Amino acid sequence: MPQSTILLLFFLGSLVIAGVFWWVWRTSRQPAPGSVEPLRRWIFVGLLLFVGIFTALTLWRMPYFLYAEELPERVIHVVSRQFAFALSERPIETDAEYAAALGQTVELPLGKVVEFRVTSFDVNHGFALYSPDGRIVAQVQAMPGYVNRLRWRFDQPGEYVAQCLEYCGAAHANMQARFVVR
Repeated sequence: MPQSTILLLFFLGSLVIAGVFWWVWRTSRQPAPGSVEPLRRWIFVGLLLFVGIFTALTLWRMPYFLYAEELPERVIHVVSRQFAFALSERPIETDAEYAAALGQTVELPLGKVVEFRVTSFDVNHGFALYSPDGRIVAQVQAMPGYVNRLRWRFDQPGEYVAQCLEYCGAAHANMQARFVVR
């Protein structure tokens, strides 16, 4: 199911829940004179407004649908296993293909959308992309038995590092892969 459909269903569900809250608020009994009920009502409305405004101001910054509609220029298959990432332009389905892909130099195009198809052969891992200046630019989970797709456009040339963000064992801190964007 596309992410835009899921987002639409989330918003519709949120509207239904907000409508139920509004109905309960409108049909509840009137407070006794001198009670704290009016203060609680103003606090509730204030919090509701704060959450609504905060959501509206930050939702557009979510990177997950930035390049969802664009076809990728390249597809890179990523398989994680304690404690390394294997990157390849061909699917990696066996241990032998994984071993052959380890340490391959992958060069990606500058300014073009690249799709990473990320999975794991053992446990959950995080697949985080770090720019040449050390800033995290995108991340996705690597899960056994499932392929997550991450599309990204690289706007800065140089050597990027993919690092594990999900603690996966004793050598977790050393779990990296490198690729070049030109």
